[in-house]
Amino acid sequence: MSFALDIGKFSIKMAVLEQVDDIVKIVNLEKINIVEDLDTYDIEKLSKSQISASIQDLSNSLNIKSKKVKNLISSLSGSVVDTRQVSILDMPDNELLQALELEAKKHVPLDGTEAIIDYHHIGKDPHELDKINLLLTTTTKDKIKDHAEILKNSGFKPGIFDTDPIALCNLLKYSYNLPETGANVILDVGHSSTTLVVFGNNTTYFSREIEIAGNHISQSLVRNNKIKYGEAEQEKHKKGINVFDSDTDNNEETISVEKRTILNDLVDEIRKTLRFYMKSNSQAFFNQFYLSGGCSKMPGFDTFIADSLNVKVEFLNPMNKIDYEKSLDNPSEYSIAIGLALRGLL
Repeated sequence: MSFALDIGKFSIKMAVLEQVDDIVKIVNLEKINIVEDLDTYDIEKLSKSQISASIQDLSNSLNIKSKKVKNLISSLSGSVVDTRQVSILDMPDNELLQALELEAKKHVPLDGTEAIIDYHHIGKDPHELDKINLLLTTTTKDKIKDHAEILKNSGFKPGIFDTDPIALCNLLKYSYNLPETGANVILDVGHSSTTLVVFGNNTTYFSREIEIAGNHISQSLVRNNKIKYGEAEQEKHKKGINVFDSDTDNNEETISVEKRTILNDLVDEIRKTLRFYMKSNSQAFFNQFYLSGGCSKMPGFDTFIADSLNVKVEFLNPMNKIDYEKSLDNPSEYSIAIGLALRGLL
């Protein structure tokens, strides 16, 4: 069996998968909110002890003995980690490591501790014969230490450290038949950030963390409507993209100018990111957009993204090729957790 933890800033999700012959099935799948009283929620004041306690509570509810789990996969997420494809001169491993360390320092905020890197060979660069393509992941020693401390304090032994974008790519590759040409785009709209990933069988990998997501939408509602955080969360998931329309309940005919909201800001950042990708990969094109994450299921959000960007959109279904006997309101919010768990099986 493979155990995975998706440790977010709002909720924590655990996925337990097992494989029998060629069939992968979900043994356990659950989430827990870190803060019970949402009116007291403050993302800036979340402590490591709160997160560890929530992981313990989640493990207990699933009757999982943390000390007996030997193959835990968890994820470093957000701006604390950078994952990108790089093209670099083919050289011996010892020289390659030094070159990658210099490259890595350009892409992750340093905190006074040394940069920690890992890389995966993709293959020869098709455009420059003396170069190779690598997937480079960078974080810092302190970020690794903080993450490991959270796991240890919750009773788990730290295992494999992955990243959200790679977990999403692994899930997409396992669950769908990727076309040989063009790229797919994943938008994982979480609570603290939106992870955008461009991924295809024969296209350049790219990912970016956009600092607009569920928390920013709720905070905008708190400020504009002078309501409490808990009510903002409830209204966001009830009314969806119409939550910013103050005239939703007004039946009188009025002439109004479309209101610009934080959702427009999110679309602008997505559009800017995709334009940057296209400039660097002039022959690339996008096949399909997949939505995932807890905030992606806001009513109307998928249509809003499709219309704003003029793209085909569907929800990333982590159960597309995985057996699970229960039904879920929003299976896409478990995409990262299941993508992490798949790494322990495949």
